[in-house]
Amino acid sequence: MIRANRQQPLVPSFRVTLDGRPIDPEMAACVAELVVEDDLDLPGMFTVELHSREDQRGTQAWTDAEALAPGARLGIALGYGDRFDDLMAGEITALEPQFSSDGPPRLTVRGYDRRHRLNAARRTRSFVDQKDSDIAARLAADAGIPLQAADSAVLHPYMLQAAQTDLDFLLQRAQRIGWELLMDGDTLLFRPTGSAAAEALTLGFDDDLLDFAPRLSLPPASQLQVTGWDPKARQPIKALARAGDEVGAERGLKTGAQQSAELLGDAVEMQAGLPVASQAEADQMAAGLFNRMSLEHVRGEGSCLGCTGVRAGRVIRLAGLGRRFSGRYYVTSAVHRYARDDGYVTRFAVRRNAS
Repeated sequence: MIRANRQQPLVPSFRVTLDGRPIDPEMAACVAELVVEDDLDLPGMFTVELHSREDQRGTQAWTDAEALAPGARLGIALGYGDRFDDLMAGEITALEPQFSSDGPPRLTVRGYDRRHRLNAARRTRSFVDQKDSDIAARLAADAGIPLQAADSAVLHPYMLQAAQTDLDFLLQRAQRIGWELLMDGDTLLFRPTGSAAAEALTLGFDDDLLDFAPRLSLPPASQLQVTGWDPKARQPIKALARAGDEVGAERGLKTGAQQSAELLGDAVEMQAGLPVASQAEADQMAAGLFNRMSLEHVRGEGSCLGCTGVRAGRVIRLAGLGRRFSGRYYVTSAVHRYARDDGYVTRFAVRRNAS
């Protein structure tokens, strides 16, 4: 992890690679802006903006470069001085040149991480006697993406992908069981939500933090119930998750569900109509949906001096925000922006389940 140091400031720097090789110095000198957007619910996206030199008026610099062909693998690393961290490994999907009689041409290169391969077409198909992790392995293999998946344990007799892209279907399955789908370099990760992980770093106004705007709200209920029907046993299936079942709640604080129970009593959020075939599936779904609801208790957005450790799927600690809003937060999205004129800044969105 690389972060700014106000006591010993260094010049922000970058490294861009194409198909594993650094871009040539002439192209690097024309990089005016780099943006890397990382999100738990969307494919990661990158933007590279190239400004031709003043003496290149009337030319088509970079627009015909073979190295920038759609489908080429592009990597972006950011940092300070001669130290970098890789932030994006993606594939070019769009080229947007701008030509003008008033100045030299510009080229914007856009692309996504490999999750975009799962978004190619809508499909309707069924899966029999499969776990969610089995389905993730099959869809990742179909898209040519290496996968690292935890074992989701619960076997589903039948699941239907109904006119959905593979990405939408996997995200739906992940969200229902409290899991997530994200990238680590070129590898797709399918795992339980990481809100209970160790903190990656601490941000405060004494060092990197520039601004932060949180919003606290009570959950609509302190319990969540999933209901279904067992056709063999001819009886209902019910699973309940309640205050105290939250994952990653910070010790010494009250969760949003606990605060909701004190104010509203044992209100229950009902999740009816979801396909549930077994008690194990209902239990897993209730826990997953409850924890997803719990993380809505505090939502916030902020920015800091460029820090490569702030990434979607990581836990960070925010300090100096008072008793209620200081503490652990789960990063759900991060935007890293390097601009030749403005330096390196990271914007982020976070959530937490206690205050």
